Amino acid sequence: MIEKILTEDYRDTFSELFNIGMGKAASSLSEMLNEEVILTVPKFQSMSYRDAMTMFGSEDNVQIDAVEQKFVGDFSGSAYLFFSGESSRELVRRILQDDVAADTLGELEQDTLTEVANIILNACFGSIAEVLGCELESEVPLLVCGNVNEVLSIDRMQFGEEPVVITLSMTFSLPDQLIKGQVSLLMTTSSVNRLVTELERYIQLYV
Repeated sequence: MIEKILTEDYRDTFSELFNIGMGKAASSLSEMLNEEVILTVPKFQSMSYRDAMTMFGSEDNVQIDAVEQKFVGDFSGSAYLFFSGESSRELVRRILQDDVAADTLGELEQDTLTEVANIILNACFGSIAEVLGCELESEVPLLVCGNVNEVLSIDRMQFGEEPVVITLSMTFSLPDQLIKGQVSLLMTTSSVNRLVTELERYIQLYV
């Protein structure tokens, strides 16, 4: 059970560190949009890959836009930033100050969405690495479109074992608009154990 590895204390600490990163991401997005962006405190969940697919199962036929970014270092995995429904297109509209077709993203829009996700994910993991004193390196982000099962396919990502899934759901609050997003992390059990080691060291020193 993932709860035995990532206990409530560790989940709370990780959420707090992630929230620090989200604050930095909100500041960067505010500059990009030239308007205030407020991000809600993320809701944290951790579960097995199988349970995550069951939870996401109701969205089997829903097409989503996700940006995938792999990270390696003292702990490693794949991070995804999902946008639900029209959220990705609305966010791109606000940045480009232009209309985006309801059912598609062109090359410019895809590049813009990928850059936004890159800012958010790098701010979050950069902040976590800085606070924990960890070494983390991010790979080039990749836009992945499809349903949840296609996007989170462990065959596509070539995981050697069934990964653990950590989700952090939050809301981007813009003037007159709420945009829902979710960060999902796919990590092997051994990588989660390394993360827990870093969190334990941090808790003993500072909490």
